[in-house]
Amino acid sequence: MKRNMLAIVILAVCIINMGINAFMMLTVMNTNSKTVKLISDVAAAVNIDNTTIANSTQGYGSPANVPFEKTVMYDINGDNKMTIALAPGEDGETHYVQLEVALSLNSDSEGYKIYDVANGGLDSRLSRIKSVVQEVVSSYTFDGLRANEAEAKDQILQKLQEMFESDFIFKVDFPLIQYA
Repeated sequence: MKRNMLAIVILAVCIINMGINAFMMLTVMNTNSKTVKLISDVAAAVNIDNTTIANSTQGYGSPANVPFEKTVMYDINGDNKMTIALAPGEDGETHYVQLEVALSLNSDSEGYKIYDVANGGLDSRLSRIKSVVQEVVSSYTFDGLRANEAEAKDQILQKLQEMFESDFIFKVDFPLIQYA
C-alpha cells in the first residue's frame, strides 16, 4: 500500500511539474518574441542611421560600400617590393620591413577617371605613391608597426587621398609583409 501511495505522490508531483513548465514556456516564449521584435526594430533603426551617416560624409573619407564589380586592384608588388628601414626601437638596432602594397580603387569615382587609372595613369605616379608608403612606414618602430598595421594602412590611405584630392583609393592592404 505504501508503494502505491508513493507512486501516486510521484505521479502527482510530475503532473504539477509539467503544468508549471508549460505555464513558464508560454509566458517566456511570449516575452521572448516581444524582445526579439524590439531588438530587430532597434537593429533596423541603427542600420538606417549608419547608412545615412556613411553616405553623407564629406571630404576624402572612404566610400561606405563599394561593390566588388566596381573595385579595381592596383598592386605595388613583384619587382616593386619595398624594403623600408624602420625607426630605431628601444633595442637601438635598425630593423627592416619588406612589403607589397595593394590599393583598392573605386572605378565609379571621378578621381579614377581624372587620373585615367584604366590606362595606366597611376604607373606614372608610382614613385610618389611609394614615397608616401615609405614615409609612413619608416616612422614606425619594429614593434610599433607589428602592433599597429591597421593604423599604418589608414595613415597611408589618408595621405594618398590628400595627395590625389580624391577618394577613389578607398583601401590599402599589405598582401605580403616580412619583418627583419
